[in-house]
Amino acid sequence: MPSTTNTVFVDNISLLHSCLTALENTTSIAVDLEGVALCRSGILCIMQLKASDSDTVWLVDIVTLRASAFDVIGTGGKSLRAMLESHSIKKLFFDVRNDSDALFNLFGVALANVYDLQLLEVAVRSSNPGIRPRFVKGLVPTLEAYLAPQKPAVVVRNWARVKEAGLRLFSPERGGGYEVFQKRPLAPALVTYCAQDVALLHELEAVLHQRIGPRGKNWEQRVRTESAVRVGVARRADYEPYGKNKAHVPKDW
Repeated sequence: MPSTTNTVFVDNISLLHSCLTALENTTSIAVDLEGVALCRSGILCIMQLKASDSDTVWLVDIVTLRASAFDVIGTGGKSLRAMLESHSIKKLFFDVRNDSDALFNLFGVALANVYDLQLLEVAVRSSNPGIRPRFVKGLVPTLEAYLAPQKPAVVVRNWARVKEAGLRLFSPERGGGYEVFQKRPLAPALVTYCAQDVALLHELEAVLHQRIGPRGKNWEQRVRTESAVRVGVARRADYEPYGKNKAHVPKDW
């Protein structure tokens, strides 16, 4: 699981224009967010973006740019908000719910055409005979299960090292705190951590599609439909960002 060959930290308008130019003509963008208690009552700090046809990961600094990160218009006539709300650009997320909550309630961004890879992973297990999943998987176990077996051991070890270095900084269980995502300059270990996961989402999507089994039908449409449901549910006033029910797979899957 290689780290990205090029990571750009976007903390000024000039770099934001470069980011918009790089993304404006793609058909699919991998997206991830980092922050403090990420939801409507938390703080959005970093948005990670990677186009399907590029090796560059853009880390957009929301702490510095604030709302302008979403509303500055690039030379091609598109803003980041327009891309995230576009029905013609697919946005890959892994569990979009809290991201949708934060984007909509903190910045008024109404995500559209979201494809949630956590749901695609459930479709893989549900579509294979003898497997009836009850709970969704997190990103780390999913990457380890589906991508690690295809990678050289040295690459897997490097990926695990990057994850652990990041976790030591922000995970309360390891003595860190999520507030480190607000500090500038962002720690180099966090820059690498932020870039790594989004860099793998297009590859993960391809592998998961290959693993869809014969049981059931219409999995592609079911993933798209349930992804949209997740986006909408997370905008509601009664949404619980850390509710235990979030761990369950969709009904009748």
